[in-house]
Amino acid sequence: MKFYVLAFCLLTGRCAFAQVDSLEQQLPTLQGVKKAMAYQNIVGYYIRSDLKKATAFLAEAKQFAKTQNDPSSRAYLSLMQGYYASTVGLIDSATFFMEEARRLGIQAKEDVIVIKADAGLGKNYITAGKPEQGLESLYEALRMLDNHPDIQVQMKVRINIMWAYLELKRHQDCIRFGRESIRLADPKLEWMTLFMYNNIAVSYGAIGQLDSARYFIEKGIKASRVNGDYQSLANGHFILGSIYSESGRNDLAIKEYLAARPYREKVGNPSFIISDLYTLSALYQKTGDYKKGIEAGQEALKVAEHYQLLLKFEGVYQSLASNYEGLHDFKNASRYYQLWAVAKDSVYKNATARAIAEMQTKYESEQKQQKIAVQEAKLAEQKAEIRNTYLIMVCLFIITFLISIILVQARNRYKRKHELVMKENEVLIREAYIEATIQSQESERKRFAQDLHDSIGQLISSLRLLLGSLSPSSTLEDKVSMVAKSEVILDEMHKEIRSVAFNLMPQTLIQLGLLPALQEMALRINQSGKVHLSVQGFELPERLPEVQEISLYRIVQEWTNNTLKYSNATQIELQMVGHSDEINLTMEDNGDGFDKSVLEKGEGNGWKNIQSRLNLIKGEVDIESSPQRKGTSLIVRVPLPVDRSVNALN
Repeated sequence: MKFYVLAFCLLTGRCAFAQVDSLEQQLPTLQGVKKAMAYQNIVGYYIRSDLKKATAFLAEAKQFAKTQNDPSSRAYLSLMQGYYASTVGLIDSATFFMEEARRLGIQAKEDVIVIKADAGLGKNYITAGKPEQGLESLYEALRMLDNHPDIQVQMKVRINIMWAYLELKRHQDCIRFGRESIRLADPKLEWMTLFMYNNIAVSYGAIGQLDSARYFIEKGIKASRVNGDYQSLANGHFILGSIYSESGRNDLAIKEYLAARPYREKVGNPSFIISDLYTLSALYQKTGDYKKGIEAGQEALKVAEHYQLLLKFEGVYQSLASNYEGLHDFKNASRYYQLWAVAKDSVYKNATARAIAEMQTKYESEQKQQKIAVQEAKLAEQKAEIRNTYLIMVCLFIITFLISIILVQARNRYKRKHELVMKENEVLIREAYIEATIQSQESERKRFAQDLHDSIGQLISSLRLLLGSLSPSSTLEDKVSMVAKSEVILDEMHKEIRSVAFNLMPQTLIQLGLLPALQEMALRINQSGKVHLSVQGFELPERLPEVQEISLYRIVQEWTNNTLKYSNATQIELQMVGHSDEINLTMEDNGDGFDKSVLEKGEGNGWKNIQSRLNLIKGEVDIESSPQRKGTSLIVRVPLPVDRSVNALN
């Protein structure tokens, strides 16, 4: 599966509109580095939303930089110019400015600037077709962030690392790294999480898991709309169009490509606009609408010629040639096929020249390193001959022996202490699990006894009174009426017994499995009309191990009851997605949010029961909720057994 537009993050200093408005008002009063930083934040914001304003503020920043001599201010200007050049597709210029910003940042001893420059260089290298080199710069930035924590910059770097994995076609690495990054993400930075959704969707699409790809890209589009991120919104529509195209639903694919266009134009990146147009042109050719295909291709060609984006000519010529061929205009078709061949050959030659230059540079560097190594070896030998005396050797031997004894003792002491702590932890965990299990069982027994007493007991008493009213002198009509009333009571008793039995262990779970049992639960809940619970499953195994099916069913049951009781929700969505090594279960509602710390501090058994069942099946859980906003998400991950021959309920 091919996606021609990949989701990546421009490493700009994005901030909210209110902050940008405030910075614009403060600009006349700011001086020095503070003013340079303000310009960087403003330009970074408008790069993604209004390229004309970004251009205007960048021009102001250049004039301001001419009056500054300190390297920090000039470094921030270079960063701005690098971001801007990257946005408009001038990758060589963007790389030059980022390298200059890095040099000035080192000179000014500003690690924060060096981090941003390394991150920007990583993105530029990937764009230029050097993902390995890009990964080196990005991981260097990630290492420096350990000493200068900044969650926003860290997430941007992580997003571009995902993009590098995509370029290297390491899709499983991209999915793994992306899911890890989502777990680390701050809920306040949802505008960044949407990039991760898009990258994960591209990876799933590339390995053929279209349902999972569609699930994540729809989450990304939703987040893009909320945050007003035109770049990501355009990418999301384009990727969704590619998913539809791969599924053969060309009409929906064209609709998504066209939906991406206005957002592309708002951002103004010509490289993406050209890619969108010639991809749309190729899709029109598939559907037989050759005239529209030629219109889209010619428009792409004009933009590519205007900005001299040579790498884009190959795709434009190919789409035009195939559309002219469809119209039987073989003269133009032949012309564009020839231009396509020339473009491919030029790209190949340029790539070969760059590869040869890089190999020569590496060879010369290796030669220099070998000479340095030989010189260092000679110096080391000379020093060794001078210092290699008997007395020093004896002293070193004694010191080494003593250190070895100390290390062995320390290691043994640490090992014993670690084993003791592990045993104590195991005992505590086992006791907590046993306590939670006993409390859960006692609660079930109490509820079961209460149900029998309140419902079945009352119905039996009613039947006893009814039958007791019979006497030998009762008429036939009285006896017939008595039998009819008794049948009604017996029907009620039958329904109550079935309800109690369902709560203890649903027969659907035993006979058909987890997904049908959850769908039956949803049907019962939806009958009340107060709340709607939807249940969906994608790529699930036919059956799971018995302990997993029961545990997951009880977790959903417990969480649903808690949601109905406290959140005032009217919609609950439950999705289960199967992967090669685990099952993902996600529950989302539109009810009131809450403080997650309340769960750990609460005295109720509901959360303890969920934790106990997760420990039993080695599962993990994440909760996304906040008292300041609507909606709560529960995400459960359960590993699948290596042996897929599961012991299903029967």
